[in-house]
Amino acid sequence: MLELTYDSRFIGAFTGFGVGDAFGYPCRNLTFEEICRRFEKKGCLRLAVNSKTDTALFTDATQMTLFTADGIIWASSAQSLGGGGVDYTAHVFYAYQYWLYTQTKTVAGSEYSWLFDKRANPYRSGLIKTKGLYKKRFSSSVNIDALLEAKNLGYGKIGGAKNNNGDNGAVKRVMPAGLFFNYDAVLAFRAGADFAAVTHGNPTGYLAAGCYSAIIAELVNGARIDDAVEKAMIILQSYDGCDECYKTLELTRELLADADVPPLDAVRRIGGGLRADEALGIAVFSAALHEDDYKNAVRLAVNHDGESDVCGAMCGGLLGAYHGAGFIPKNWVKKLSYLRLVEDTAIRLLEQSYFNEPAAAIHPQGLEPRTH
Repeated sequence: MLELTYDSRFIGAFTGFGVGDAFGYPCRNLTFEEICRRFEKKGCLRLAVNSKTDTALFTDATQMTLFTADGIIWASSAQSLGGGGVDYTAHVFYAYQYWLYTQTKTVAGSEYSWLFDKRANPYRSGLIKTKGLYKKRFSSSVNIDALLEAKNLGYGKIGGAKNNNGDNGAVKRVMPAGLFFNYDAVLAFRAGADFAAVTHGNPTGYLAAGCYSAIIAELVNGARIDDAVEKAMIILQSYDGCDECYKTLELTRELLADADVPPLDAVRRIGGGLRADEALGIAVFSAALHEDDYKNAVRLAVNHDGESDVCGAMCGGLLGAYHGAGFIPKNWVKKLSYLRLVEDTAIRLLEQSYFNEPAAAIHPQGLEPRTH
């Protein structure tokens, strides 16, 4: 078997995430019973295509994932030009202000007007020029409210929470942190948690995001899903407030080991996915149970009483990073809305990443692999 290339894994993660998101989009906010009534007796089994665009539309989960990647790319570019001293979390926050603008036509305050000034800000984000990203696709009000309140760089940080948000609004957008910092799972965890803490102050919210980033980092480097989860759980234990997230992942692994529990019942026991740790648990369970079958993994992640789009997206991202781009069904991928943009973002992130650097690569400012 040929070893997968990093470009295949990066593109696979992005397309797998986007397709999973699009697959779950029509099922969002529906119970499993309602899904079965609307689609087929066994639930939603096929990718829905919008009749106007002839594409499968994705939600704000993919939108914000693209903007997270854009912020990382921006920071990495600035670091290359300036020789270091770049705050990656601040750049991701600026990218989130761009996303906020696409959804509300405003930013948190006039102090961010320089973002749109070509003379003051030489970085050009192609995302804010993409009209389709201005569409509201179940945009999280939690994220919008937190970003609107972050005046004068007053965004949340680990140890400096601005709220008690612990829903899935942050864990669903941090996959690029795991891809970019894949050479160090501890650093990938910290980056994902820092990016999540910008809007989510509850430890469950940002630590679930850290876990997802660390798992993605391990998968990109060839680890099996169960081993990647185990590594993330070890890192997780070094953080304060980890109990809720750890227990959910522990339950997820117990359910995977118990063949007597039907998969749908196992997903119900993990939760509905509204909480960050539940979304992580459902995504991990579905991906690990059907690690060689993308369609059935995403179907399981989507068909339940809960956050179908988020769980489907996160599950798809895990399998894309694990198996590479060729693993995602081609007939689904080709229908993904803004496919070229999604793939191009993956490649741009890869080109800026440290995927081929030794472990001693310089840690970006503000993202040292510390735990407290």
